[in-house]
Amino acid sequence: MIKQKLFAACLLAFAVQLPAHAWNLWDEFKQVNVTEEGRVVDYSDSKLITTSEGQSYGMFFALVSNDRESFDKLFNWTEKNLGKDQPAWYWGIPDGKKESQGKILDTNNATDSDMWIAYCLMEAARIWNEPKYMEKAEGYLAKLKELVRDIPNVGKVILPGRVGFEEKGVITINPSYYPPFILRRFAEHDAYWLPVLEGSINAMMICSPGGAAPDWAKFGPDGKLLNPDGMVGSYNAIRTYLWSAMMSPKDPLYEVLYKHYQPMIDAVKTLNVPPEEVNLGNMHFSQRDVNAFGACFLPYVSSDKSGAVIRTLLTNTKMVGDNYYRNVLTIYGLGFDYKYYAFDEKGRLFLPKDNLLIKVQTTDAAK
Repeated sequence: MIKQKLFAACLLAFAVQLPAHAWNLWDEFKQVNVTEEGRVVDYSDSKLITTSEGQSYGMFFALVSNDRESFDKLFNWTEKNLGKDQPAWYWGIPDGKKESQGKILDTNNATDSDMWIAYCLMEAARIWNEPKYMEKAEGYLAKLKELVRDIPNVGKVILPGRVGFEEKGVITINPSYYPPFILRRFAEHDAYWLPVLEGSINAMMICSPGGAAPDWAKFGPDGKLLNPDGMVGSYNAIRTYLWSAMMSPKDPLYEVLYKHYQPMIDAVKTLNVPPEEVNLGNMHFSQRDVNAFGACFLPYVSSDKSGAVIRTLLTNTKMVGDNYYRNVLTIYGLGFDYKYYAFDEKGRLFLPKDNLLIKVQTTDAAK
């Protein structure tokens, strides 16, 4: 019995050490980028901007951290200031001084943020056993359906926003707006989304023929990729690898995307840190690298020497409010690397730490 209790205590200690090592990043992020009211601020912009992207990422981090108070604050601020179901993507303070003078600066939405918010609400409803979150998620899902388009010879995709992404049969997409596990989760909830998942993956692969993802891609009325040699991959595209790498290996699409992005994965293993920009026409890499981009490949190269380099770079750089984007990539990458969260083959959020704690507590209680 003593050995059993000691074993349980060791498991508990191991489980507790994970967040202390990894998810203190969420606490740091709240200190430098999140206001008491629940607004995620990018302090690098003189307008002290907030994007729906930042709000959605904050909601995800809060959900993983079981920080329901912050989750609700972030969501409530979003609905109050950006709108419900399909929030405006861009809010700021024109003179950078008084919070009360903040306003929406662009009424268009950002579809990826809407997807993340819907996903977070769905998983909050499941994990916290609170149906009201699912009711909210349905409103977002309904609006997302309005933006689904069928590209000939490609399949169904979601427009990046309400305005500016379709003209005379030409459709513009952003591959980083399609986290496969989110679409997989939507499809589990509603079969409507399965063809959208399949079409999105097809579009992602077609627009990255050399194995590097573009920031933006255009498809003509016949479904042909337009100006492929002029595409570049940089600050938007980098997330495409992260979302693909975090998929469950049990999802058959994981292996498909892994093989497709192998050229970029191999490049990172050689360079250690991804380049700031890739020209898709000739696969030319820019001279400047961005260490935060390494977070997006960390799930793919975790056990490689390049993974050790990336991990060291990320952990040795202190979070500051001016580095909003770097901060969120770091939290995603290191949080996944430390196994603080994962996704199962149905796209559901899986919290290994919490499961371990539950097992330990059950074992202890049975003694």
